[in-house]
Amino acid sequence: MKRAGGAAPRKPTIDWEKRIVEALGKAGSKGLTRSRLAPAAKPEAGGTLEALLRQGAVVRLGSASKARYFLARCAPTARQAVEAIDRRAAQSPARLFLEKELGKFCSKAEAFFLREAVQELVQKGILLRLTRGKTLYYTHREALGSRDRTEIRDFDPARVCDAYRALMEEGRILNVRILALASRAQAPLDSLKAWLLEESRAGRAHLSRGDWSLASEEEREAAISLDGQPHLLVRLEQRA
Repeated sequence: MKRAGGAAPRKPTIDWEKRIVEALGKAGSKGLTRSRLAPAAKPEAGGTLEALLRQGAVVRLGSASKARYFLARCAPTARQAVEAIDRRAAQSPARLFLEKELGKFCSKAEAFFLREAVQELVQKGILLRLTRGKTLYYTHREALGSRDRTEIRDFDPARVCDAYRALMEEGRILNVRILALASRAQAPLDSLKAWLLEESRAGRAHLSRGDWSLASEEEREAAISLDGQPHLLVRLEQRA
């Protein structure tokens, strides 16, 4: 409808900078996608968003198709991802994680720094990197068990290898139960499990699941979790 005099009413001008900043302020550390901030049908909104990025007032994380935007003061950091992974991984004794599983310990925003955070934790020795075949796993150093100095001093890898050979020859099998190995070697279980994980990392130990339904409670407690599954058995590479 025209006004008196024939002039059409003007559409109100949108202050896109104010709208974008307010929306991101409400979103906080969760951030927002581009479609929520600058609809494709509103090129002026996109231009404003790009200007805010250049000014450093807004931060963009992630690839173009999955990017999220944050106010600079609310943006997640690699440090937050490191702390989240460190804290949560330490709560799962002797468990091995895929990198993507470590990412579940982060918020969606912190997960943008997953690879960087994992690398930092490995470099600091907080996460141990293990391999099984071509698959890479991680475990927390504290999650291997509360090993005191006496246990560490008393643990003897050579004695474990001797015990493994004895069990292998007696049973005529290559895969022996981890609990039986600890008992024969008179090795602290936590120390043995930690050592087996290190040997697995080096390709000198190979874990097998075994039959969980036939395992005793003690044997189940001795199991090592790999890819979310408990492993009751181990085969050691024979050394010269």
